[in-house]
Amino acid sequence: MKSFTNLNTNEKIIINERLFSKEYNEILSLKRAKEDIFGYPKYYLTIDTFIDNNLVHQGYLYFYMDFYNKTSYFIGLKVEEAYRGLNIASLLIASYINFCFNNNFKYLKMYHKQKKPFITYLLKKYGFEVLDLSLYEKRNDVITICRDFDFENKEKLLLFKDSKHEEDFLKTNIFTTDNYRIIHDEEAVYLDRIILPLQNINVNPIDYNLVNYRLANKEVKKVLKKHRL
Repeated sequence: MKSFTNLNTNEKIIINERLFSKEYNEILSLKRAKEDIFGYPKYYLTIDTFIDNNLVHQGYLYFYMDFYNKTSYFIGLKVEEAYRGLNIASLLIASYINFCFNNNFKYLKMYHKQKKPFITYLLKKYGFEVLDLSLYEKRNDVITICRDFDFENKEKLLLFKDSKHEEDFLKTNIFTTDNYRIIHDEEAVYLDRIILPLQNINVNPIDYNLVNYRLANKEVKKVLKKHRL
């Protein structure tokens, strides 16, 4: 996405771009939302498509922009269930990182309230990581992300390090709505490990920052190339 001289514009819709995901021609829009309680400007990227001449929403990504510190905070992402499997989540993340780079926002961080395991895994694929890798051995709130040996099975398999963390996660809306399945052994294809902060206990928050800019640029270009008209 292109650069802007004034992102503080009062216009709600700032830009539209044409893209596609498989059979869907899409519109990627950058929109301004209300500021948060701390005064950070909040924006969101949406992906919509036309079906039978009706505009249909496929997914969105929210983020903050701290103009003074040239820092952006990834808040969250959602893809509507009917349009999962089209790599829309990756497209939204790639578009977000590309937008930040083009506007010289060099410091990208994950907002600490992001609780979706698979989104954390996707951000890691683009170069986000915790600064202290030893935390993977020290903390109990570690989840192993896996997939089935059968590529047709799109379930997201989670192997928890801590049984109480697993028990708490099973009670969340994220588990019930996002196609996760809990496993208890390693008989699956390992993808990555993430740290997802434990619920309702006093632990230090985990900060995922964009630390591998070379990887981010490489992945962004690869994804956008697949989706641009």
